[in-house]
Amino acid sequence: MLGQTFSAINKGLETIKIEVEVQTTFGKPSFIIIGLANRVIDESRERITAALVQCGIRIKPKKTLVNLAPADLDKRSSSVELAIAVAILKLYGEIHLDTSHSLFLGELALDGRLRRIRGFVSIALAAQAMGFTKIYFPQENLGELLNIKGIEFYPLVSLQQFLAFARGRVHLKLAVFGSSQKPPKTLTREVNQVDFAHIFGQRQAKKALEIVAAGRHNLLMFGPPGSGKSLLAHALLSILPDLSEKEFLEINRIHSLCGLLQNALLTKRPFRSPHQSISQLALIGGGFYQSPGEISLAHRGILFLDEFAEFKHQLIEMLRQPLETGVIEINHGNQRCLYPANFTLLAASNPCPCGFAGSSKHVCRCSDYDLKRYQSKFSGPILDRIDLMLRVESVENLSTLEQGVENSQTVKARVEAAAALQRQRYFKTAFQDNASLDSQAVLQFCTIDSEAKKTLDLIANHQQFSTRTYFKLFKVAQTLADLAAVKIIHKEQILEALNFRDFFI
Repeated sequence: MLGQTFSAINKGLETIKIEVEVQTTFGKPSFIIIGLANRVIDESRERITAALVQCGIRIKPKKTLVNLAPADLDKRSSSVELAIAVAILKLYGEIHLDTSHSLFLGELALDGRLRRIRGFVSIALAAQAMGFTKIYFPQENLGELLNIKGIEFYPLVSLQQFLAFARGRVHLKLAVFGSSQKPPKTLTREVNQVDFAHIFGQRQAKKALEIVAAGRHNLLMFGPPGSGKSLLAHALLSILPDLSEKEFLEINRIHSLCGLLQNALLTKRPFRSPHQSISQLALIGGGFYQSPGEISLAHRGILFLDEFAEFKHQLIEMLRQPLETGVIEINHGNQRCLYPANFTLLAASNPCPCGFAGSSKHVCRCSDYDLKRYQSKFSGPILDRIDLMLRVESVENLSTLEQGVENSQTVKARVEAAAALQRQRYFKTAFQDNASLDSQAVLQFCTIDSEAKKTLDLIANHQQFSTRTYFKLFKVAQTLADLAAVKIIHKEQILEALNFRDFFI
């Protein structure tokens, strides 16, 4: 006889169906798992044995062979343990349940409880395409449910609960949920935000953030300590456009894969702010399990690098490729994973080691050598990939500040309107926003009048802009035109875009 069930594992963002086969043969009593199972799954034998004992069932004193197919795929997830236990129960004749269209997910505790698994969102999205109509999964993953037609979700507390259900003693409650794009509020993770109305002054900086939110451009802010760079960065959260359904699924797949969804689906764009001491694996991704890094966790959101100059030079340079392509490829041995990394870079830095270069209030203590050494941390290729550069000055006189400052809700309305124009303009293309346009797309979709084009060319020749910088200035001007709700780029948009190329080196 043969006990058979199905499970699934994630290889990057790809979901692989796993066929579990269990058979007992004559031979020395043993429990063997084959099919390129790594040490995590190899240790599953003890957890499965203990969980079955809690159900009153002991492994028979025979040679028990468990095969995980496909056999040529390296398996590194404990989420197949429930499927193995159910296959054993079927083999022993303890249950008589049709599982040909059922998917079993879950890690077993020694007392039979089911523990949370990683990557549940990706597996749930792929289940229908793999031909499954039912998914049995840990109740701890209940907050990650999605609205997928044709799939019935059954949350389980323990193996004992499933065994009682399979024997007809209890009834499993079918999980009921709402729209995948707007999960119940009780399952939504709240994020503290800074309102624009609470930030004194900083008109130009606020405008830069509005451009960043509307066109998804990269921004570098530099200025003396205490000028409000970090506060401005966190205020950006309050004006980012809402997630589309596609973006909602993308970010939750990545965060689920990393086990970061604690009974809550993300409904806001991610804002990742790693420390300067971060390692290469943590920032870019990789390692034995080929896990996503911070740049992938910031997908469709913001990667905020405070004290930008304090990050290792090598790490900063590694951002060049994902900033250009929006993806990161991770290779480990013969394993290859491709993760999305379409993030908006928001960086903040002091202009010099002491922080007061160019300040009218404090004297800079840095020598010329210190300045050159500090500025050399920002290579030309990295600066060439940053659309906006802005010096942020401290607000000097709070008593003279203007009244009636716009709040984040007002600014976000303009951002949403500008984003809607871009979606309409790039409908049925590979582009979603102005920042993602390549040079050919800029010439095809962005309309500019003759005077503005002449001004742009003169500025580019005088400043000796690279081709990449030239088109980035073009795209920023297009975002300014979208915010102003005009169809053609005029000279004023070109000049305003130039104001956000304030080099400090």
